Amino acid sequence: MINSIQKLKNIKAQKVTDAASVEYSVLPGNAQFPLVIKPATVGMQLNDWVAENRSIFEEKVKTYGAILFRGFHINTVEKFENFSRLYADTPLEYNLRSSPRYAVGKNVYHTTTYPKEYHIEMHSESSYAPVHPSNIVFCCIDPADEQGETPIADNKIVLQSLSEKTRNKFIEKGVRYVRNLNEAYGLSWKEVFQTEDKKEVEATCDEQGISYEWKSDTNLVLTWNKKAIWEHPVTGEQIWFNHAYFFNKYALEASFFDLVKTEDELPNNTFFGDGSEISKEEIEEIRAAYQKGTVVFPWEKGDVLFLDNMLMSHGRNPYEGSRQIIASLF
Repeated sequence: MINSIQKLKNIKAQKVTDAASVEYSVLPGNAQFPLVIKPATVGMQLNDWVAENRSIFEEKVKTYGAILFRGFHINTVEKFENFSRLYADTPLEYNLRSSPRYAVGKNVYHTTTYPKEYHIEMHSESSYAPVHPSNIVFCCIDPADEQGETPIADNKIVLQSLSEKTRNKFIEKGVRYVRNLNEAYGLSWKEVFQTEDKKEVEATCDEQGISYEWKSDTNLVLTWNKKAIWEHPVTGEQIWFNHAYFFNKYALEASFFDLVKTEDELPNNTFFGDGSEISKEEIEEIRAAYQKGTVVFPWEKGDVLFLDNMLMSHGRNPYEGSRQIIASLF
């Protein structure tokens, strides 16, 4: 976030707005987040307001973790791509992938091609990866005909909602990630690493501290450990930031187990950092903690949702009809 705000400080924009020319509100039901920011004057440009009011924007992100810009009509890929350049000259590429996505602009992605009838569990983007993004920004080009919301959760509330025993286990042990990349289930190693060169994959793993084992030319098993509970680099707060729940076997759709013969064939699984199992009861406790910290709201065309990726997690509800939500990481 600090690097992103520094980018904003270097932007030279015509002074056309001030803080009073937007309206702040919360969603119906007095949800604590996201903070909703709407234009108070006709024709206000979102890029101009953010660039001119960078210190206010920084403070709001730090306080709320999630900002929903509504009514600024960021309703095309080109508009969103232009907006995303406020934060980084080149937004992050989606590397070490965990879901299928395709680019619609320069490091701007359709959120996922995961089947629309399924729910996507709560997670912070790429929190499993050795190098993770600090922020993720979503844009609603077209909302779904029915549902298709992007639930968001406060990771502080998630952590606070866990029992002391569970919190301490994750603090002491961290998380071990195991990914079984093959062409039968989940993503292939070529899709995950965006290359067909095995040597390039090995070099990336060595650089990022990931252990790897080639079971065959099409089957690669990855293993690495990472912290589960972090101190936020800006706010100093302790937060739940990991994929321990999202990748765990007990969080999978029950029907998925009909596709595999053994647990070793699962595309992803998680353990405590010492290799011991995260129990089904502990996974259910995490699920309940996410539910306590989650807010759901319907998308409107042209919405932009800015999330501090460490403070907030997100998911996706099933939907009907077409839906185009795009995202950028940095």
